[in-house]
Amino acid sequence: MKQWYTAKELTEINLSVLPGSIAGLIKLAKREKWEAQQRMGKGGGYEYHISNLPAVARKALEVQQIEALMPRLHESRAVLNKPVSVHHVDLNERQRSTADARATVITAINAMYDQGISKESAIAALLAQAKTGQLEQINPVLDKALQLAKDPRGNSDSIYPSDRSIKRWFAKDTTQLAPASKREIKIPEWANSFLMCWQRPEKPSVEHAYRQFTEGYEGTPPSIYAVRRFIKKMGNVSKERGRMGARELKNILPFMRRDFSQLLPADIYSADGHTHDGEVQHPFHGRPFRPEITTFIDIATRRVVGVSVDLAESSIAVLDALISSCTQAVPALIYVDNGGGYANALLKDKATGVLARLGSTMTHSLPYSSQARGVIERVHQTLWVDAAKGQAGFIGKDMDQEARHDQFKLSRKAVKQGGVMHLMGWESFMQMVNERINWYNSRPHSTLPKITDSLGKRRHQSPDEVWNHFKDEGWSPITLTGDDAAQVFRPRTTRTANRGEIKFMSNIYFSHELTEWHGEQVHIAYDLNDPQYVWVYEPESGTLICKAELNGNRQDYMPRSVVEQARENRAKGRKRRLEVKLEEVEAELNGRPALEQDTPAYIPGIGSITPELIKGRTAAIEETVVTESTERSLQDMTPAERISLYQAYLNGKSVLDVHAFWFKTYGKSKEFSAWARRTSEELKIGPEARTL
Repeated sequence: MKQWYTAKELTEINLSVLPGSIAGLIKLAKREKWEAQQRMGKGGGYEYHISNLPAVARKALEVQQIEALMPRLHESRAVLNKPVSVHHVDLNERQRSTADARATVITAINAMYDQGISKESAIAALLAQAKTGQLEQINPVLDKALQLAKDPRGNSDSIYPSDRSIKRWFAKDTTQLAPASKREIKIPEWANSFLMCWQRPEKPSVEHAYRQFTEGYEGTPPSIYAVRRFIKKMGNVSKERGRMGARELKNILPFMRRDFSQLLPADIYSADGHTHDGEVQHPFHGRPFRPEITTFIDIATRRVVGVSVDLAESSIAVLDALISSCTQAVPALIYVDNGGGYANALLKDKATGVLARLGSTMTHSLPYSSQARGVIERVHQTLWVDAAKGQAGFIGKDMDQEARHDQFKLSRKAVKQGGVMHLMGWESFMQMVNERINWYNSRPHSTLPKITDSLGKRRHQSPDEVWNHFKDEGWSPITLTGDDAAQVFRPRTTRTANRGEIKFMSNIYFSHELTEWHGEQVHIAYDLNDPQYVWVYEPESGTLICKAELNGNRQDYMPRSVVEQARENRAKGRKRRLEVKLEEVEAELNGRPALEQDTPAYIPGIGSITPELIKGRTAAIEETVVTESTERSLQDMTPAERISLYQAYLNGKSVLDVHAFWFKTYGKSKEFSAWARRTSEELKIGPEARTL
């Protein structure tokens, strides 16, 4: 039965208990605070629930509905003058709908009963027509009411109620036709004890938790079936508390959707880095690796405004993407996470940071709150993850582990043994990145407004269309000229001038104009890829002092850029770590002769080792080493010979003049420290373990 009526429909009843005009009825509804809902469709306005009306008005409406519902079931109008009335006090929407549907079914059966058909026969005939589909053809509204009348909590698979249920409706008072509401869970006394065993981060099964629960329970424990029934009645979120952490639990809790309809382009940029889910060939050595993609997106238009691709996430990669995005428009606010690529002095320092000169504000999301940056997180999936799945080198989490392992072996075999590499080259990868950005910005976006295009198709706007629409409406982006961009985006740092020189990144820059700034701190700006010059500024006013030249007071010096130095330092670090690992492997394979500990004596750099034992260990070669050291340079000696020579000097041998400085500093060298560490570890093993 219809539950909601407009003011116009209610005035058409022509009852004395209701105002005769639409305006009067609306005033009455506002004064008495009728339950109302927004009317769907053209014109808008409100609809009022039937429960707000006086009993006389409700009866009149029910008579009209019954006359429309069942014109084929009976001809007598006697029953229509006495329709079944249901009181809707303190009922929710589901209860009202079910109660009204049951009232409709009872009215239809009573009409058939008035024509001489028994109630049992009328119920059987009505259900038979419904199950065979005849009722839907004869009276689809009554068929729908019969479906709504069924209690959804029943166990039957049929969409219609049983004959026994309909008979019970006749035995009830008309005010009791509504189904019972969902009652509050009565928490048993054992619930807390069981939940302590079940709501744990290990996520034990019910059986496992029940066994632990019954072992320490005093008295007669409930059955496992009672426990299962209690868990079934718990809310879906309450079940997971304790079994899920706070961060994981946020994925099923209610959340707030952020509205961006009032934003203008470049009001907020969101940025994040993404490690590519596919391997490509390294631009320098061709080996497989996964590049880091930093993406900037405009929140108002969902347009990708800047991208940087680098070998690893760093502040330089973020700065490169920021420069790219600022060619479109300078942002007012940048919304990022707390990664090291964003929270660093290069960008955020108040005196020398890029953002301070740019005039933009950077704000960070809370830790472990990637949901707050859902826009940029979704861009990774659409832009880069989907693109990686179309490549031969995809190794994402969605890939089959066996196929992923086979692909890994195939690429490493090509590197080791030579052959054709099946992975995408660097130039092809960069071309793919640019093509994906153009594709993304030109495709309809589901969060943007809808339009009717030139083909008459109703669709969402694309990011490019929204960006251009704002331009057409009078918005103009704030951009930087070439000179301004150079001043803003050159990274800055603080250095001390010394006799016209400034030391930076192992390079020395010189200018005569720095003479009067001797001993004072200045700000310098540098180019990431060109080390030839640095620009020196006054700290307080920011006035340019001079342009200092690399080795301006020296000749024959080979400069290196910041990027080249970073690569060289990284390669040196990797080489050093590999040498240490190789040393450990050789020690494990060949072993080392251990010293037996006697009366400990402390030797700087070595620890508690008996001098006699050391002397006995090296006596065989000591004389030879000392004798040969006068003829051989220290660089020509092996590490073992240098160590033996150093020990000989410690034991009283006269130190040669050419070795005096070496003897003074060798005890602090890495070579001697590594030997001392190995010797100490061997002493800890003991002679018994070394003989096994």
